[in-house]
Amino acid sequence: MRQQNYQKKAEISRKNAKIAMKRGEKNRAKMYLVNYKQYLAKLDRTNNLKLKIESKIGALEEGELIGETGELMGGMRDHLKDTAQKVAPEKIAKISGETEYYEEQIREAGEILGEDPLLDADFDIEADLEKLEAEVTLEGSGEMPEAPGGDLEYISESVVEDVSEVADKDKVKEEIKKLKEELK
Repeated sequence: MRQQNYQKKAEISRKNAKIAMKRGEKNRAKMYLVNYKQYLAKLDRTNNLKLKIESKIGALEEGELIGETGELMGGMRDHLKDTAQKVAPEKIAKISGETEYYEEQIREAGEILGEDPLLDADFDIEADLEKLEAEVTLEGSGEMPEAPGGDLEYISESVVEDVSEVADKDKVKEEIKKLKEELK
């Protein structure tokens, strides 16, 4: 706005100087030319100030952008550092080795638990098997049956109540009662 005012006043002063010269008023023409030059100088100063201010504003904006970018990059660096520490090759190699070790331990335990009980038995099961075969042959028609009969079903072991288990439960209940009385 100021720039436009200075520009208009400078133009008016120049026109007035020209009019004064046409009238033959040289001194008045000089005065108008001085005003013209002053308005142009003010216009130049205003433009220079505006450029300096715009330059400083640009520098501030650029500085803020660079600062924000620096903070963002710093945060990214910290996050990458944390992630790299979590996935460091040495750490992953150690975890992988430990995992393989534990898997092998589990496999070995499974093999031990899943072994054929007859392999490690200290008794000879073959003699008992032959004796059982002889009993079945004598009870039947004199031969071992090829396929089981329809009326033969295995007896479930879960039907048989474990007497020691019941006795153990009663003992535990009594112990609990005694402890409760002692706490009172």
